[in-house]
Amino acid sequence: KGMKVLVHGRIHYTKWTDSAGTDRYGCEIIAEKVDFLSRPKAAENENPELVDRDDEIPF
Repeated sequence: KGMKVLVHGRIHYTKWTDSAGTDRYGCEIIAEKVDFLSRPKAAENENPELVDRDDEIPF
């Protein structure tokens, strides 16, 4: 929760008709690679701080 991620992949859209005859639409994120851009800092307390690694983003 609260961690930044970089997702490489694609978006897949679907359309179908339900049993009542209504058109329905869906969207799926197909992740091929996930990179964590922040991680919990090793801490002694129960509320770890997030360490931001924005300088490592490749774009």
